[in-house]
Order: sequence, then structure tokens, then C-alpha cells
Amino acid sequence: MFLFSQTTEPQPNPAENDQKIKEENAKIDRSIRILTIVVIALAAVFLINMLAQNVIRPSLNYKNGTAAMQNGRYADAISYFSSAGDYKDAEEQTNRAKQLHANQLAGKEGALSYTSSAMPWYAVGEDGMFSFAKDTYEDHIAAVLAPGEIIIPDVLDGILITSIKEKTFLNADMVTVLQLPDSVTAIPDSCFYNCTAMETVILPNKLVSLAQRAFINCSALREITLPETVSEIGLRAFNNCHALERVTISGTALKALQPYTFSDCYTLREITIPASVETIAENAFLNCQALETVYFGGTEAQWNAIAVGEGNEALANAAIVFAQ
Repeated sequence: MFLFSQTTEPQPNPAENDQKIKEENAKIDRSIRILTIVVIALAAVFLINMLAQNVIRPSLNYKNGTAAMQNGRYADAISYFSSAGDYKDAEEQTNRAKQLHANQLAGKEGALSYTSSAMPWYAVGEDGMFSFAKDTYEDHIAAVLAPGEIIIPDVLDGILITSIKEKTFLNADMVTVLQLPDSVTAIPDSCFYNCTAMETVILPNKLVSLAQRAFINCSALREITLPETVSEIGLRAFNNCHALERVTISGTALKALQPYTFSDCYTLREITIPASVETIAENAFLNCQALETVYFGGTEAQWNAIAVGEGNEALANAAIVFAQ
């Protein structure tokens, strides 16, 4: 006969169970508190960052921009106000700083300032050299307010324009009017070669030199006035300007007219030549058969002392009017 002993399972202790539940709940509570603190901290960081981005930093940039403006540091002011976003009138102050900066660079009030983003056919290098993209201009010409009128600004992209790239307007036959900034002192070789529709040119008032072929084949150009500062006019500078009727050269800086300067200007009727000119090279006035009057800034004796090369019979057939 076998005897079996029956084992009984230990009965759970209610007090121990309650303690375990309390401990688990405490852990959960701690986790929730920690998570809440983290969330609050993150929210605070976010709010502080937002406050810094939208209030504190713009306010500081605006303040710095105002100080820079007052001290004449307009380039710095542009940077500060641009970084101020839509804080107060930052946009208005940015535009004002840009204009004042342009005035400062150009050394005059009301300086003309453009950006290449608004006019992508214009470009300027860090050295101040301006260039014109003919194809880009033609692509955008439908949106141009006055097609054919090219006004080169004093300042482009915050850089003062001081020179023009050689041949940059070569064959730009859509240009009818052109104005150059006063900060440019030289027109390079063949700059406006074959601008056959150009009727009007406004030159810088401190222009010193026109290189060879500067305006060759500008067959619609009717009149040109060179400022008193011009001391050099290159070979064939106005060759084949068939519509050119009147030329005014003044001042005391120019010493010579180079070969073929005005050759084949068939309709040239009158020209003013300064008393400083000592040489008129061969063929400077070749085929200028319409020339009627030469206004000379000096005396008859000075005129007779000028060395005149061959091929300038047009001068002999014109009336010479002396200033003295």
C-alpha cells in the first residue's frame, strides 16, 4: 500500500502584492514626472529659441543696423537690417541703407543702384568691371520696361562700376539709348562695335579715353558730345557712323585725332575741335563730304599750326569758325 503526500501551493500574501503594485506605480509616476520635465524643458528651449529668432535677435540686429547707419557704415547696416527680417520697418531701412551705400560709393546723391537678380543681363566683378549679356537681355526683353534703353547704374550688387568690359556690347543691335555712369573713365576697345540701332549715348562726365573702334559702325548715332576731360580718342573710334551729324569735343586735354577717327561719317555737318589739338592724322575725316562747319576753340594761327595728314580734304572745304 502506497501513501501519497499532497503538497499545497503557498498562498499569496495580499500585503506583499499591494506593496509591489505601489512600487510599480511609483516607478510609473517617476517616469511620467521625468518625461514631463523633459517635455517642459524642450518646450522652454523651443520657446526661448523662437523668442530669440523672432524677437531678441531681430531686435538686436535692428539696433546694430541703426547704430551702423548713424556711423555711416552703410554696408554693415544693410547686413544687419536684412537679418532683422520683418521686425519693425527693417525692410524699409534696408532699402534706405542700400541707397545711402550707393551714394557713398558713387560720391554723389541719388546714385543709381541695381541688382543682377533683378536685371540678370547685367554683371559686375569684384574689381568693378561691368559686362552685358546680349542673349540674356534678348530673352527677357518682353519684360523690360523700356526695351533698347540701357542705363548702366553707378552701383550693381553693392559694387561701384568703374570700368566696362572690352567688346561687351559688340553686335548689340537692339540698343537704342545708352547711358554710362560717371565712375567710368575709359571706354575700351570695340565696346559698342556694330550697335547699329543706337541713336543716343550719354557719356560719363569724367571720361578720359575712348579706345580704338569704340563706336565703329554705330550707324544710327546722330550726335555725340565728349566731356572736357577726354584726352584720347582711338583709331577709328567713330568710323562708319553714317548718321552722325554733330560732334562736340571741348576742354584742353585732347592733343590729337587719330587716323580714321571720323572716316565715312557721310552726314557729319559740324564738329567742335578744342584749341589743344595739335595733330589731325591721315584720313581722320575721310569721306566726310557733308562737313560744313568746324568750330575751333583757338585762333586762326593755332589752327594753321595743326599738323594735318592726308585724306582730310573735308576740312579744307568746311568753314572754320574761330573762338578767338
